[in-house]
Amino acid sequence: MTLTFNALDIETANQYPESICQIGIAHFYNGSIIDTWSTLVNPKTTFHYQNIRVHGIRPEMVLGEPDFMEIQEELQQRLDGTIIVSHTSFDQGVMNRAADFYGIPRLNATWLDSCKIARKVWHSDRQGESFGLKSLADWLGINFKHHDALEDAITAGKITLLASQHSGMNLDQLK
Repeated sequence: MTLTFNALDIETANQYPESICQIGIAHFYNGSIIDTWSTLVNPKTTFHYQNIRVHGIRPEMVLGEPDFMEIQEELQQRLDGTIIVSHTSFDQGVMNRAADFYGIPRLNATWLDSCKIARKVWHSDRQGESFGLKSLADWLGINFKHHDALEDAITAGKITLLASQHSGMNLDQLK
Protein backbone atom coordinates (compact mmCIF):
# COMPACT_ATOMS: atom_id res chain seq x y z
CA MET A 1 0.00 0.00 0.00
CA THR A 2 1.50 3.31 -1.10
CA LEU A 3 1.38 6.01 1.55
CA THR A 4 2.66 9.09 -0.23
CA PHE A 5 1.48 12.53 0.84
CA ASN A 6 2.53 15.89 2.23
CA ALA A 7 1.74 16.73 5.83
CA LEU A 8 1.29 20.45 6.49
CA ASP A 9 0.84 22.70 9.49
CA ILE A 10 0.47 26.47 9.80
CA GLU A 11 0.83 28.92 12.66
CA THR A 12 -0.86 32.33 12.50
CA ALA A 13 -0.02 35.67 14.09
CA ASN A 14 -3.61 36.50 14.95
CA GLN A 15 -7.19 35.40 14.26
CA TYR A 16 -7.03 36.27 10.56
CA PRO A 17 -6.04 33.47 8.16
CA GLU A 18 -3.84 35.70 6.05
CA SER A 19 -1.64 36.24 9.12
CA ILE A 20 0.43 33.10 8.46
CA CYS A 21 3.70 33.33 10.40
CA GLN A 22 5.07 29.78 9.99
CA ILE A 23 4.52 26.88 7.60
CA GLY A 24 5.91 23.37 7.94
CA ILE A 25 5.70 20.59 5.35
CA ALA A 26 6.85 16.97 5.61
CA HIS A 27 6.86 14.84 2.47
CA PHE A 28 6.06 11.20 3.16
CA TYR A 29 6.90 8.68 0.43
CA ASN A 30 5.84 5.06 0.89
CA GLY A 31 5.42 5.71 4.59
CA SER A 32 8.77 7.41 5.25
CA ILE A 33 9.70 11.07 5.57
CA ILE A 34 11.96 11.89 2.64
CA ASP A 35 11.94 15.68 2.79
CA THR A 36 10.92 18.51 5.09
CA TRP A 37 10.56 22.23 4.58
CA SER A 38 9.73 24.95 7.06
CA THR A 39 9.86 28.70 7.07
CA LEU A 40 8.89 31.60 9.21
CA VAL A 41 6.64 33.97 7.28
CA ASN A 42 6.34 37.71 7.75
CA PRO A 43 2.58 38.27 7.94
CA LYS A 44 3.03 42.04 7.75
CA THR A 45 0.41 42.47 10.42
CA THR A 46 0.12 42.56 14.20
CA PHE A 47 0.61 39.55 16.44
CA HIS A 48 -2.00 38.78 19.07
CA TYR A 49 -0.60 37.93 22.50
CA GLN A 50 -2.64 34.70 22.66
CA ASN A 51 -1.11 33.42 19.43
CA ILE A 52 2.37 34.30 20.67
CA ARG A 53 1.62 32.44 23.89
CA VAL A 54 0.65 29.33 21.90
CA HIS A 55 3.49 29.13 19.36
CA GLY A 56 6.15 31.45 20.76
CA ILE A 57 6.70 33.28 17.46
CA ARG A 58 7.20 36.99 18.09
CA PRO A 59 7.05 39.89 15.61
CA GLU A 60 10.81 40.48 15.74
CA MET A 61 11.41 36.84 14.73
CA VAL A 62 9.75 37.33 11.33
CA LEU A 63 11.49 40.58 10.38
CA GLY A 64 13.40 39.93 7.17
CA GLU A 65 11.53 36.66 6.54
CA PRO A 66 9.58 36.17 3.29
CA ASP A 67 5.93 37.13 3.16
CA PHE A 68 3.21 34.77 1.93
CA MET A 69 3.46 35.92 -1.69
CA GLU A 70 7.24 35.33 -1.70
CA ILE A 71 6.80 31.64 -0.82
CA GLN A 72 3.98 30.95 -3.28
CA GLU A 73 6.20 29.33 -5.91
CA GLU A 74 7.72 27.01 -3.29
CA LEU A 75 4.28 26.07 -1.95
CA GLN A 76 2.95 25.40 -5.45
CA GLN A 77 5.94 23.21 -6.34
CA ARG A 78 5.69 21.21 -3.15
CA LEU A 79 1.92 20.90 -2.78
CA ASP A 80 -0.01 21.43 -6.00
CA GLY A 81 -1.52 18.21 -7.31
CA THR A 82 -0.67 16.23 -4.16
CA ILE A 83 -2.46 14.77 -1.17
CA ILE A 84 -2.10 17.07 1.85
CA VAL A 85 -2.68 15.84 5.40
CA SER A 86 -3.33 18.32 8.19
CA HIS A 87 -4.74 17.88 11.68
CA THR A 88 -8.28 19.31 11.50
CA SER A 89 -9.49 21.53 8.68
CA PHE A 90 -7.82 24.65 10.16
CA ASP A 91 -4.78 24.56 7.87
CA GLN A 92 -6.81 23.98 4.71
CA GLY A 93 -9.08 26.86 5.66
CA VAL A 94 -6.11 29.14 6.34
CA MET A 95 -4.45 28.28 3.01
CA ASN A 96 -7.69 28.80 1.08
CA ARG A 97 -8.58 32.05 2.79
CA ALA A 98 -5.03 33.39 2.47
CA ALA A 99 -5.06 32.57 -1.26
CA ASP A 100 -8.39 34.40 -1.59
CA PHE A 101 -7.05 37.37 0.40
CA TYR A 102 -4.01 37.68 -1.88
CA GLY A 103 -6.00 37.01 -5.05
CA ILE A 104 -4.06 33.90 -6.06
CA PRO A 105 -5.36 30.45 -7.00
CA ARG A 106 -6.02 27.97 -4.23
CA LEU A 107 -3.89 24.85 -4.17
CA ASN A 108 -5.13 22.09 -6.41
CA ALA A 109 -4.77 19.29 -3.86
CA THR A 110 -6.69 16.57 -2.09
CA TRP A 111 -6.92 17.41 1.61
CA LEU A 112 -7.16 14.76 4.32
CA ASP A 113 -7.76 15.44 8.01
CA SER A 114 -5.64 13.31 10.38
CA CYS A 115 -8.06 14.11 13.22
CA LYS A 116 -11.00 12.65 11.27
CA ILE A 117 -8.84 9.70 10.24
CA ALA A 118 -7.94 9.03 13.88
CA ARG A 119 -11.60 9.25 14.91
CA LYS A 120 -12.51 6.76 12.18
CA VAL A 121 -9.81 4.27 13.17
CA TRP A 122 -9.69 4.61 16.97
CA HIS A 123 -13.24 5.75 17.83
CA SER A 124 -13.90 2.77 20.10
CA ASP A 125 -10.42 2.89 21.69
CA ARG A 126 -10.70 6.56 22.64
CA GLN A 127 -14.33 7.03 23.61
CA GLY A 128 -14.59 10.27 25.53
CA GLU A 129 -10.92 11.10 24.92
CA SER A 130 -9.57 14.07 22.98
CA PHE A 131 -8.50 13.64 19.37
CA GLY A 132 -6.38 16.78 19.54
CA LEU A 133 -2.89 16.54 18.08
CA LYS A 134 -1.04 16.53 21.43
CA SER A 135 -3.43 14.09 23.08
CA LEU A 136 -3.27 11.65 20.16
CA ALA A 137 0.49 11.95 19.87
CA ASP A 138 0.92 11.22 23.58
CA TRP A 139 -1.41 8.21 23.32
CA LEU A 140 0.49 6.89 20.28
CA GLY A 141 3.92 7.53 21.80
CA ILE A 142 4.91 10.29 19.37
CA ASN A 143 7.22 12.87 20.95
CA PHE A 144 7.25 16.33 19.39
CA LYS A 145 7.44 20.06 20.09
CA HIS A 146 3.79 21.13 19.89
CA HIS A 147 2.95 24.32 17.96
CA ASP A 148 6.09 24.26 15.83
CA ALA A 149 4.66 24.01 12.30
CA LEU A 150 7.14 21.42 11.04
CA GLU A 151 6.89 19.28 14.19
CA ASP A 152 3.08 19.42 14.06
CA ALA A 153 3.09 18.52 10.35
CA ILE A 154 5.35 15.52 10.96
CA THR A 155 3.12 14.41 13.82
CA ALA A 156 -0.05 14.66 11.72
CA GLY A 157 1.71 12.54 9.09
CA LYS A 158 2.81 9.94 11.65
CA ILE A 159 -0.74 9.72 13.03
CA THR A 160 -2.00 9.07 9.51
CA LEU A 161 0.61 6.35 8.96
CA LEU A 162 -0.19 4.65 12.27
CA ALA A 163 -3.92 4.80 11.52
CA SER A 164 -3.29 3.17 8.14
CA GLN A 165 -1.11 0.45 9.68
CA HIS A 166 -3.59 -0.21 12.50
CA SER A 167 -6.62 -0.39 10.21
CA GLY A 168 -5.05 -1.86 7.09
CA MET A 169 -6.69 0.96 5.10
CA ASN A 170 -5.01 3.06 2.40
CA LEU A 171 -5.40 6.84 2.08
CA ASP A 172 -8.51 6.55 -0.11
CA GLN A 173 -10.17 4.32 2.45
CA LEU A 174 -9.20 6.59 5.33
CA LYS A 175 -10.86 9.68 3.81
